[in-house]
Amino acid sequence: MKKFLLIALLAVVAIASFACAPAPAPTPVPPTAAPKATDAPKPTVATTAAPTPTSIRAALTSGCHLILSTTTSTADSGLLKFILPDFEKKSNCKVDVIAVGTGQAMQIGQRGDADVLLVHDRAREDQFVKDGNTKERFDVMYNDFVAVGPKNDPAKITGMTMGADALKAIANAKAAFMSRGDGSGTHAAEMRIWASIGITPTKDLQWYNSLGQGMGETLLSSNEKGAYTIADRGTWLSMTSKLPNLVVLVGGNDISQNKDKALFNPYGLMAVNPDKFKGINAEKANEFVKWMLSVETQKMIGSFKDLTGQILFYPNSKEYKSGASTGNAALTMIGAVDKEQKLTLAALKGMSVVKLNLEHPKSGKQDYEGVRLNALLDLAQIKATATKLVFTAGDGFMAEVTLADARKCADCLVVFAANDTLTTAMPNMASSAWVKNLIKIEIK
Repeated sequence: MKKFLLIALLAVVAIASFACAPAPAPTPVPPTAAPKATDAPKPTVATTAAPTPTSIRAALTSGCHLILSTTTSTADSGLLKFILPDFEKKSNCKVDVIAVGTGQAMQIGQRGDADVLLVHDRAREDQFVKDGNTKERFDVMYNDFVAVGPKNDPAKITGMTMGADALKAIANAKAAFMSRGDGSGTHAAEMRIWASIGITPTKDLQWYNSLGQGMGETLLSSNEKGAYTIADRGTWLSMTSKLPNLVVLVGGNDISQNKDKALFNPYGLMAVNPDKFKGINAEKANEFVKWMLSVETQKMIGSFKDLTGQILFYPNSKEYKSGASTGNAALTMIGAVDKEQKLTLAALKGMSVVKLNLEHPKSGKQDYEGVRLNALLDLAQIKATATKLVFTAGDGFMAEVTLADARKCADCLVVFAANDTLTTAMPNMASSAWVKNLIKIEIK
């Protein structure tokens, strides 16, 4: 069991245990086994109290240390415990993790009290770059937000697809709502949705509770009080066994069912600028960024799942999306198949290519050239238990269609598009099934 450093508000440092076990949604199951222990230095995770300036580095012991300031979702979900031992073993450097809300995490970086940031609020990340606090921001992974609430659903939001509609219904019903209220990326996403419907939550609203807590504590409070909240799916999945009174009401059972782009949750990685702040461990920070973006680590992130096989965080680095993860394959086909496929663009063009005039639900009829989807499904040899396909785009967008509908669609294509990318052409289906920059088909 990894031991983690507790950094409190007044820089009182103590060592505490940190453990987290992913669990499936929606039915609670026993915890996933933790990764095997290594001889690497032990990662450390702090509580949500932001330390005072310079206190962090002053508290460090001798030897190599890398300070990672990050959001609570990466810690509460168990992801850091899962991936950090690999970096520590390879770099022979201890990672000291400060797990706070994204707002606090970035304030720590703005003081030069961290070497690397892993956060999820794109607007503030872009400002962090503009202010010269980092030289570059990198896409690293993503998941999504969901609206969870009590099973009896007093606001009647079950079946809604948009977060704005759900929050409006909660406000109209004056149903209890728990907000993280901590300036985190999750809190910022929630506030953007409130703003989109012209509502500014205040302490005067008796049904609205601003907790100033991390994601885990907010979910536990919602479970105890029978309240609604907005949560990142990764933390939700990892904690369902502790939340028997809550269910996902908006966002679907997995990310492919989430139709609301406002609930998309990308994470950014930034090394703090050593030219602006003294004491930055620039060498190890750059090494960490390179490691985090590498195909090998991205695969590790994608392998972090609950016991039903649902991914908690999806890899999203440029290196991973470029196709290096699949030997320069343009399209991978995985899941409930007998033969997984890693198809290069040349291999796809070497198959039986057809040119069809198909009607897009919004842009009308036009010519499409590509390979029939059913030919690819036959190539992968779909298992008899399979029921659906999940298309994944390079930017993380996902769309789901039933296997039955795909099989009935003789003219559905994987199309050769501009810039050597692929697109699905799905006649007589919703526009969401027409996925641009297709990189993966998962059969479930």
